[in-house]
Parts: sequence; C-alpha cells; structure tokens
Amino acid sequence: MIYRGPFKKVEDDDGHVYHRGDRMAVCDKTFHLLQREPYAGLFEPIEPLAEIAPEAAVAFDCKRSARRHPREMKGDDHRPTTEPPASCCGPDGSCC
Repeated sequence: MIYRGPFKKVEDDDGHVYHRGDRMAVCDKTFHLLQREPYAGLFEPIEPLAEIAPEAAVAFDCKRSARRHPREMKGDDHRPTTEPPASCCGPDGSCC
C-alpha cells in the first residue's frame, strides 16, 4: 500500500504509520479497508505478485508497520522502471 498524501505521513487508529510515497506492508483487512471510503483515493493499492488463498496465507504481524522494498512483494528479479523503452514512444513525442 502506498500513501499518496497530501500529508508527509499519517497514522491510523491501529498504529500503522504511512509515509507519503513509500510502500508499506499491511494485513489483508487494512489493505481492503484503505480502498473504501473515506480512504479511497488516498492510498495506492499494490496487488501481490501471486494471489494467495486466505487459508494458505501466513499470519501477518500488523504491528510491523515497516517500509517495504518492492522486491519483497514483486520478487528478487524486480527492477524499477524509470523510463519507457525508446521503441514505445512515437516520433511526435507521444508514448503508448
């Protein structure tokens, strides 16, 4: 989950601290709660790389409140994309 802002950071009633722009690990309950009103639009949900059935999920420590590296969720092969490939952009500067 990524807090979009407008504040530098916020803390919820469960003690989770969300820093603007940072990926945060949250439990399933919080993940779904933050996508509904009145929080909708304040957070960017990041879906897991592979869906995990609730009965197969490992217990999550909700008190963790840790910033999360993208590789923890996206896998060790994750490489951030900063620029689109040159072949994607057209001659007029528009990108796909």
